[in-house]
Amino acid sequence: MSHLQELQKRFQSYLVSGDDRIEQDIISSENALAEHRLGVYYNAYRIRLIDCLAIDYAALKQHIGQENFEWLALDYLEKFPSKHPSVRWFGDRLPEYMREHYCGDDSEFLTELVDYECAQSFVFDAADSFRTVQIDDIAQILPEAWPELCFAFKPAIRWLDLYWNIPAIENAYDTNSEIPAAERSDFQVRWLLWRQDMKTHWRSLEVHEAWAIEQAATGASFAEICEGLLEWVDEARVALVGAGFMKQWVTDEILISLD
Repeated sequence: MSHLQELQKRFQSYLVSGDDRIEQDIISSENALAEHRLGVYYNAYRIRLIDCLAIDYAALKQHIGQENFEWLALDYLEKFPSKHPSVRWFGDRLPEYMREHYCGDDSEFLTELVDYECAQSFVFDAADSFRTVQIDDIAQILPEAWPELCFAFKPAIRWLDLYWNIPAIENAYDTNSEIPAAERSDFQVRWLLWRQDMKTHWRSLEVHEAWAIEQAATGASFAEICEGLLEWVDEARVALVGAGFMKQWVTDEILISLD
């Protein structure tokens, strides 16, 4: 390994973990010791990552305040050092950090808030789908083909099961609106997030649609979905309800193929 590569590795080790072996390579002067010169880069590196985290988790930062956010970000950086060349991916493990290391009384609420903001970032950055299923495509499906019909969804969707009214609170922070009181439901509500027209959208799902979309995404046919929907819907209406869900998914532009 060349001297330059060794120097770069020592400098990286210093920035990431505080390994001070690099100090022997830095010249001190009357005005600045080697450790002070290095400290400029050490602090700047962390400030930059904290700023990036604050962009991805803006609602979290506003909710807990600047100082608490900085302490949380520094602890996160220590436990999950940045390893990707792009800072875009630095915050992707924050949900994992919250579950494993955050112990505050508000841990459930904040973990759900982090999950939601992380899902928003995922949805916004997911791969494009150049064509989605249209209503006219449904009209061309032959009656005998419906039972075996299967669904493929665009990459830019995600769903979360939340106890708290996180979407309303996050949206209020995002739009500088009055922040609603935090409310916890007795049961989890499934929220669907997707990208449409270069914007992130979200809506809550009724229990039977939440079940149906999960089954559809894992390969269940239309007939299998309708059979499962009988738990909530009577037999005379089940096919109509299933078709209604499919029409909604088409309207939301989240279906990319029907096979």
